Amino acid sequence: MGDKPTRRAELQEKIDRVHKARIRAEQFIDSGADLNSKEAEPIGVELMRAASELSGEFGPPAVPERH
Repeated sequence: MGDKPTRRAELQEKIDRVHKARIRAEQFIDSGADLNSKEAEPIGVELMRAASELSGEFGPPAVPERH
């Protein structure tokens, strides 16, 4: 979260990025590919980065998640 408010267009770009990453992950999973493969890594990284960037607009997480 920055000092200036996020414009609606900027927020929509972040929402769209998360959606695109989610679709890509779903397609990868639906293809039967191995989630532990090296091909899965960039898909997972993009999904995490996109979600993190969007969620940051709502402030810091109250409790960090453990995986």
